[in-house]
Amino acid sequence: MRSKELVALVSGLAVLIIFAAVSTYFLAFRSLPTTVSWAPSVSAIAPGGDLTLSGKVSPAESGRHVSFESAPKTQGPWQPMSQAATTDINGLFTITFTPQFAGSIVMRAMVDPAGRYLAVTGVSKPLSLLSLSSIILNGGGTIPTQVPLKFSLVVSPPSVARTVQMEQSSDKVRWVPVGPSARTKTDGSASISMPSPAVGVWSYRARVIQDDKFGGAVSPIVGVTVEDIKAAAATYLRITNVWNASQRTFGTAIDRANASTDVLGNLRSAALVSSAADTSAAAQLRAYGSWPQSVRSLIDQIINQFVVSADSDHQLSAAPDLASWNTLMTQENVATTPGEGLATLIRQALGLPQRPTS
Repeated sequence: MRSKELVALVSGLAVLIIFAAVSTYFLAFRSLPTTVSWAPSVSAIAPGGDLTLSGKVSPAESGRHVSFESAPKTQGPWQPMSQAATTDINGLFTITFTPQFAGSIVMRAMVDPAGRYLAVTGVSKPLSLLSLSSIILNGGGTIPTQVPLKFSLVVSPPSVARTVQMEQSSDKVRWVPVGPSARTKTDGSASISMPSPAVGVWSYRARVIQDDKFGGAVSPIVGVTVEDIKAAAATYLRITNVWNASQRTFGTAIDRANASTDVLGNLRSAALVSSAADTSAAAQLRAYGSWPQSVRSLIDQIINQFVVSADSDHQLSAAPDLASWNTLMTQENVATTPGEGLATLIRQALGLPQRPTS
C-alpha cells in the first residue's frame, strides 16, 4: 500500500517539475512587446527647411533600428523613406534632414524586431509643405530728423492678415525688430509708419511670418539716411563764423602793417595766423560726419578751397619782399574766388540766410 502511494507521489512531483520547466522555458523565450512614441519638430515646413524627427522606444535598449514611411493619406499607400535612426542606451532617437515632397503627407515611425522584442509601428503624424512667400518693401531714402519713416510692402501670394514685422540694422549684420507689426490686406499689401531713428545711415527689411499655409520670407534691404539739417547748419555757421572773424582780423592786420615801420614783417605774421585759421576750418569741416547728402559734395569742395587758401597764406608768410607779397596775394584771390559761390550754395542748401554783401 505504501509502495503505491510513493509511486503516485513521485509521479505527481515529476509532473510539477516538468510543468515548472516548461513555464520557465516559455517565460525565458517568449516575445516581448515594443512601444514607440515619436513626433516631428514641426507640423508644417517651408521648402528647403530642415525637419527633425525624435522619439523613444520602450523597453529602453541601445541599437534598435527605427525607420520611417510616408503616404499621401493615413490609409496609404505607404512608402519607405531613406532616413533611419538608431536608439541610444535610453531608447531615444533623433534625426534631422531636408524633406523632399510636395503638398501634404503623413509619416510614421517603424521599429524593427530585435531578439525577443517585437516590431512596432508608431502613430502616423501629418506634415504639410508650405507654399513659398516673397515680399517687396518700398520706401527709405534720405529724410530729415524727426520725420516719421513710412514704408509700403506687398506679400505674394496675396493673402489677408499675414503678419509682417520690420527689422532694423546699422551694419546689415545684426538685425532687431522695430516698430509695430502690420497685417496684410486681401491683395497682400500693407503700410507701416514708425518714428525716425537717430541721425545716421540705417538698413531696413520686412519679414513676413510663417503661418499654416505659407512659409516666411524676408524682403531685400532698403536704406534710410536720417539727416539733421539744423545741426549741420549750426555746425557750418560755428566753423565759418570763426573763419570769417579770422579773415576780418587778417584784413585789419594788413591795414596796420601798411601803416607800420615793419610792413613786410607784420604782413608775414598776419598771413601765418590766417593760414592756421584756414587749416583749422578745413579740419573741422572734414571732421563733422553728418553733413546732409545735399551739401556733401559742396562741403568737400569748400574744404579744398580752405586747403588752397592755407597753402597760399603760408607762402605769403614767407614772402621775401613786398613785390613777391603782392604777386602771391593776387594769385590767392584768383584761386579762392570760387569759394564765395560755394559758400552761397551751401547756405542755401542748409536753409541759412545769405551773408550781407557789404
